[in-house]
Amino acid sequence: MFSHEDQVTAWNHNETLTYIDEPRLFISDDVRAIIIVINYCVIGVVINTFGIITNIINLIVFSKMELKDTVTISLFGLTLSDMCSLLTLLWSGICYNPLFRSSDIAIESFEVEYITAGAPHVCFTRITGLITAYITIERSLCIALPLKVKSLLTPKRTVVIVTLIFVFNIANVIPAFTVDNLEYKYYPSRNRSLIGLVFQVYREKVETYCFASSNFLCYVTFLIVVTCTAVLVFKLNNQRKWRQESSSLGNAVALVTKDKKVVKMVIIISGIFIVCYFPMTVVFMGTIAVSEFGLVGRYENLYHVICSAGYAIESINSCVSVFIYTKMSSKYKRVIMNFRLRRTTESNEKAIAN
Repeated sequence: MFSHEDQVTAWNHNETLTYIDEPRLFISDDVRAIIIVINYCVIGVVINTFGIITNIINLIVFSKMELKDTVTISLFGLTLSDMCSLLTLLWSGICYNPLFRSSDIAIESFEVEYITAGAPHVCFTRITGLITAYITIERSLCIALPLKVKSLLTPKRTVVIVTLIFVFNIANVIPAFTVDNLEYKYYPSRNRSLIGLVFQVYREKVETYCFASSNFLCYVTFLIVVTCTAVLVFKLNNQRKWRQESSSLGNAVALVTKDKKVVKMVIIISGIFIVCYFPMTVVFMGTIAVSEFGLVGRYENLYHVICSAGYAIESINSCVSVFIYTKMSSKYKRVIMNFRLRRTTESNEKAIAN
């Protein structure tokens, strides 16, 4: 099992920082190891693998739909971010796997995971959050300013906005790779040299900036999603009442039905996002409030256990989109049905030919 001695050994140039072993509260090292293996290597691997497959399907479907309208462009960017996020979590599950860790591969998988999976995952979750926020803003404007939104948020501008979201967040995480380097170093507990983390002297300042900006984006994203969803529901309810009073019965029913679909889709997407990302948002707030609650400290075992469960819940957000789109989007459903019909026709033609 993983022991506390196997934690990240911090190096400052050529000198090893002395690690002070303090008693861990609430959760022992052995219990932590078991829970992490279950969450990352069993539950996480299953969810992430399924999610990667469904997001590949989403990318194919959206490309078939042609990226000509703002909604499809935004959902394509969201799907791409979700898939990248799931790939990083899948790699985390591999790194935490005891079989992989005990293999002859010359890497300290815990340390390698921190910089090759942990940092990129945070980056892509922020991208997912910002694109979700953009979608809710766009939908809110469609209701609040129906005559102006098409000129404000054109497909070209949406492409630029989604691209900038990716570029900004990737640029924001790059400094972490300049202070956390992967190099060979000796591990006394394993009696061999492995590729692990080597920290630079200015690491603390750089990671403090990255951590602060990441948390800021997290909180702002939540606020935007919740606020815009509330505004959207309020505006739609008001317009629905007005249309029912001023339109013919048939038209009113049609419009109300259409409005309900928009409301349901936005509420489902934003609701699942809020529920799935809420645990890790609370964890990040906890690391600020309690100094010993983090990667290293008296509550580190509790921190890692909660994170392993939080990331498993977080990955669900990136897996269920295929069901939402199939249920709520007639265009998405039509592409899926056409694809199935084409495959069935090809199979029948091959069978007849044989």
